[in-house]
Amino acid sequence: MSREIKIDASQVKQVLQHAKQSGAQMNAALPTTIKGRNQLLTADTIEKINQQLNELRSSYIGILQKQLVQTEQAVNTMIETDKALAFSSKRK
Repeated sequence: MSREIKIDASQVKQVLQHAKQSGAQMNAALPTTIKGRNQLLTADTIEKINQQLNELRSSYIGILQKQLVQTEQAVNTMIETDKALAFSSKRK
């Protein structure tokens, strides 16, 4: 039984890049204002909800970007560790 862990770095980086692009697309998906000149109470309520949704989206994108950076760093660390272990085992 093999105890080797294989990392397909190109596939992981492709998934991370896709996630980054998805976050960028989310940024442009919501309108910044809805009501225009409409003074109805419903329009005001929807406008407040929309503002909260935009704030939530911005927070989510920020968290997602930080998580992607950390994940990418972890993958790079695993790759470097794997290389170092492979080199070490070849020297023995």
